[in-house]
Amino acid sequence: MSHDIPAVISAMVQMAGRSPAEGRQRPQRPVITVSRDYGSGGDEIAAMLGRKLDVPVYDDTVLREVAVRMKDHPAIVRMLDEEFGRAKDMWLYRLLSGKDVGPDVYRDTLVKVILSLGRMGGVIVGRGAHVVLAESCALRLRVAGTPAICARRLAAHGDGDEKAALAKVEDVNHHRGHFVWEMFRSRLSDACQFDITVNTDRMADFTEIVEALAAMAVATHSGRVLTVTFGNA
Repeated sequence: MSHDIPAVISAMVQMAGRSPAEGRQRPQRPVITVSRDYGSGGDEIAAMLGRKLDVPVYDDTVLREVAVRMKDHPAIVRMLDEEFGRAKDMWLYRLLSGKDVGPDVYRDTLVKVILSLGRMGGVIVGRGAHVVLAESCALRLRVAGTPAICARRLAAHGDGDEKAALAKVEDVNHHRGHFVWEMFRSRLSDACQFDITVNTDRMADFTEIVEALAAMAVATHSGRVLTVTFGNA
């Protein structure tokens, strides 16, 4: 499903004028946040959920919307995203953008974007969306996998040999965890931050789990909050 960028911007404007209580109203469509280990299949599951529920999947789109609000180039915002919490690198951002924009401004803008997307509905991938939408009726999903098995899956799909893939898995997972901690002081290893945890170690096909997750997302959207640990190990 295509992204309706004008509708996202409109929702952001509406959100700015709402009280916190109003911001907790039911979204237009089901909302799922997807936090995932690299190589666990989380991106594929997110895409399948988007198709199943006929809702947009927001990944890099979140960064683009941050760029819209900050009136900056997406590549510069991506650099700030990846380097969040490293104050010594902020001088590079100021050099490239000509703006004195730091982590606090970025955090505030990102939160507003995620809240706006949460009002519309869709699958929001990464960037601590599960923390931002903790008080909403979003289904907060964590897709996990053992690093060695994730590396094996990546290597089977042509992403280098298993040794190189394992190093990449560990590096990406470290940066994702660091980002969420520096942004929200939340640990990805804290199971209480999620409604459902899926371990994909022994899953070769995600069709059945996507069916179940889609049903849970619809139930959550209707107001029935679910807290389940779903996995193979």
